Amino acid sequence: MSKTHRDISVVVADTQFLTNTALHSLLAPIYSGFHTVTTKAGLIQHLQKETVSLLITDHVLFDYGPVEELGKLLKLQTGMETVILCNSITLPKIKELNDNGIRNIVLKTDDRDELFHAIDAALKGKKYYSGDVLDILLQKEGPLEDATILTSSEIEIVRMIAGGLSTKEIAAKKFISFHTVMTHRKNIFRKLGVSSSSELLMYAIKAGLIDNIEYHI
Repeated sequence: MSKTHRDISVVVADTQFLTNTALHSLLAPIYSGFHTVTTKAGLIQHLQKETVSLLITDHVLFDYGPVEELGKLLKLQTGMETVILCNSITLPKIKELNDNGIRNIVLKTDDRDELFHAIDAALKGKKYYSGDVLDILLQKEGPLEDATILTSSEIEIVRMIAGGLSTKEIAAKKFISFHTVMTHRKNIFRKLGVSSSSELLMYAIKAGLIDNIEYHI
């Protein structure tokens, strides 16, 4: 049985008074367990005593040290999801967080809807980057290619990739050969100037081809 909002315990780990106060105002009326901590020691103590569904934290201002240390700390509770809520972030840091299993990132300048999208995605085990974070992920030298250069068939394949289908599954669904799907993939990558499925999906989200919450990497 899935948890209701009243069954979900949220911990905010942040050193900023205004952030903690604002999140308390937004989330405490929704989730039964809401707790704030301002130190790493306080967070560890809470995680050792209480079951936590979701951790919302600022990886920069909070005293975690290297991202790897945050990754280790998250393993204190199996099943606990994480949302990073920070003032700013760089592309290398996004990739570093991703390597440590943290794939829900929102900026403190983002609006309320972005925050709740990230929370909902995290609690469902999905990934979510706010629009401003996606802009950072999509940074390239020179302008991005226009997604309208893709054919309708190529756009359909992009959406299938986003849905988590393998090349073999796409071929079966479209009644075409494995080789034909591979050719389509190569053409899509070439047209959009991307070099990996992750880059392709980030581009597709930004271009409005797929929904931010419903993609798989």
